[in-house]
Amino acid sequence: MNTLLSYFEDTYKFEDHAIIEANGKDENGSFLILNKTIFYPQGGGQPSDRGTLEVGSVVIPIHKVKSVENEIRHYTDREYNQFVGQKVKCSVDQETRLLHARLHTSGHLISNVIEQNYPCWRGVKGHHFPDECYVEFSSKNSQLENITLEFVNKEIEKFIEADCLINVDQVASQNLKEMCPNLAYSIPGDQPIRVMRIGDFPFSPCGGTHIKSLKELKGLEITKCKVKNKIMKINYHIN
Repeated sequence: MNTLLSYFEDTYKFEDHAIIEANGKDENGSFLILNKTIFYPQGGGQPSDRGTLEVGSVVIPIHKVKSVENEIRHYTDREYNQFVGQKVKCSVDQETRLLHARLHTSGHLISNVIEQNYPCWRGVKGHHFPDECYVEFSSKNSQLENITLEFVNKEIEKFIEADCLINVDQVASQNLKEMCPNLAYSIPGDQPIRVMRIGDFPFSPCGGTHIKSLKELKGLEITKCKVKNKIMKINYHIN
């Protein structure tokens, strides 16, 4: 069942209306499927949105959203099969949405700064959950460059103070390598691919939610760096 992914349109859109098209239950609990959604489903290292659906005077809590078997499943506290086919008001928790977007954009900025200043490293994985954020890098070089946290944090501050804009777009899969020259992994498929870019840094594939400009990342700080077997893990948080 195809659900229109309205959250792609605007990170700052917190309310919308949709139709409940189906309900179900799996190992994660009872869920509802909508014809379109502003709720971001967990994935790409980013946790899902939370919020509510309203049908008349009934408020349905949404505590988790996941993409399962090509369905966007909105998990609730119990079954609401009586509302299938009805129009609902969708409300995303604003504070949670913006925190997740800030943390995800932070991971991209850290990756950009590291790759620019330490060319032997390439970002390969991001985990953007609150209180446990990190970015992983890999290197094929035998001579590894040691990074300096103080220097990297100062570089990050420079870009935040410059208030670089974030650009999100879609590209044809055959053009991905040209737009993302530093990509350290391949992405299969022939569908258009969503990409994001910070300032003049290269584009990178990403299906997450992002802020509009870097001024929203004030307080971003790298807290730890660990290198083992040519894998570097950088932890970060936003004060």
